[in-house]
Amino acid sequence: MLWTGVLPLRAVAFQILFLLIAIAIEGMILRSRLGLKRKESMEYAVVVNLLSTILGWMLFFLAEPFFPEQLRTILMEYIFFGGNTFPPTLVIAGFSIFIATFLLKLQGMAWLDAILGRTPPTPTEEDRNKFRGRKRRHETFKGTPSRSLAVLWANACSFSAISILLALQIFGGAMRN
Repeated sequence: MLWTGVLPLRAVAFQILFLLIAIAIEGMILRSRLGLKRKESMEYAVVVNLLSTILGWMLFFLAEPFFPEQLRTILMEYIFFGGNTFPPTLVIAGFSIFIATFLLKLQGMAWLDAILGRTPPTPTEEDRNKFRGRKRRHETFKGTPSRSLAVLWANACSFSAISILLALQIFGGAMRN
């Protein structure tokens, strides 16, 4: 195995920071949205974030050799040196990553339930009847915890927080130069 002697410590440090932030935010949201215990919500948040991070980096390293040279240069500059450019292509890729991460986290929660023998909350007959009738429309989503919606909210909030940190990093670097 060829060792190049280059370890992107800055990227590793930021990845750990982003993971800690995402786990904290998503754990709180899953706890409040799904009515889980604190330990369960953190278990879900840790497992799905580690799963999505590991699979995301593996996919990145598998796909990176096929990127156009200009995109590879921009990505490597950003990963190793904290580059100040952020082309629109990466914004589109970021949205695609958001959707893929959401789906992976949703599936990861189902896998964790299967491994641990838990059953996700299912709506009762009374909850299903809430969808009938016009007057109770504003109450329909209060009784039934929707796992998909909770994961979407959690993912959106953690992605927003990480995006703000990335923007501060990019604009802070641009201000120094």
